Amino acid sequence: MHGDAVLDDHRARRRAREDIMLKFGELSWQDQYKVYEVIQGYFFHFGPRADALDELRKRAECVKAVQRAAKHLGLPEGEMPGVQQYERARKELGMELGAWTIERRWEAWSEVCKAARGERVRMSAPQRALLRTAKGYKTKGEEWVAGVREWLETAPPYLRCDDYDAWAEARNEEKPTQPPARKVATIRDALGLTWRETIRVARRDLSLAEAHARCKKALKRESGGFASLHGVAVIRGLTLSQARNYTRADRTFPAYVFTLHGARVWHWDDVEAHHQGKPFPKRKRGEMQGEVVDSSHITRLCGLTHNELYAAISRRSPQIPRPAGRISQYPYWLRADVEVWSEQHRAA
Repeated sequence: MHGDAVLDDHRARRRAREDIMLKFGELSWQDQYKVYEVIQGYFFHFGPRADALDELRKRAECVKAVQRAAKHLGLPEGEMPGVQQYERARKELGMELGAWTIERRWEAWSEVCKAARGERVRMSAPQRALLRTAKGYKTKGEEWVAGVREWLETAPPYLRCDDYDAWAEARNEEKPTQPPARKVATIRDALGLTWRETIRVARRDLSLAEAHARCKKALKRESGGFASLHGVAVIRGLTLSQARNYTRADRTFPAYVFTLHGARVWHWDDVEAHHQGKPFPKRKRGEMQGEVVDSSHITRLCGLTHNELYAAISRRSPQIPRPAGRISQYPYWLRADVEVWSEQHRAA
């Protein structure tokens, strides 16, 4: 059983390496170079690069020596020798690299043993600072679904959001030193995808680019040509939080044309034109507010509760005017269409 656990861990780490290489290959040259600079700085933080590379190679020699000693001693997979065990194996094998030298290079025997097992080793203060700086420039990508992929590998019986969030919370407590598995709300904020689409990306049934293209097309069709903050985020490739700040900070951003349940709504084509650096019409803020009505108006007009209204919408009942579209799951109607429907309804 212990050997099976070690083998599973080895396979998981191999898949993680393959995922990293796959993601690296999908980056632009500029982003690949930025990643290279971070990785290079991570290893070469402690001195001139030639000396740092030499020290890195010496550390690798230590790891190989400890692994060789473990194999010679016949230790179970994943178990590394202690200092005295290593010294005994070293003498039997005729290796020159002593335990004292290994400890000096790795600062602690436990660290070289973790490296030999393929585990994460303790970062130095400069390395932690470098990674914090690098994370300051963080583009969204498939790293957001890494936790979902890890969860899917456990073969969950159900693919519900609540089940994943419960697993993520327990997993993050069990593995506090590893990058956290993001909760559904955070993933949705970052990627702008539905949970179903997120699952498909995690399974690699869809690439992230394909999922965003499908999402963009569906949002535009469903909204009737308008964009909520969610639409802005998808068009510009931002998180919802970034999109919220961006639309308020950029004075050149198009004016919103109405609000729906307190949320700003823009013309989709205006947002796309601005993103592409193309001209777009100059508008007044809220210029369409009087042309749009929300569900509260329709419930009063038709004498329905909100639940009854949503049920009527889902079955496309002729007893209510047909919505012009949905924005962030909220239906809306154009006032002119509602007035025409009212006239026809009274005449009937």
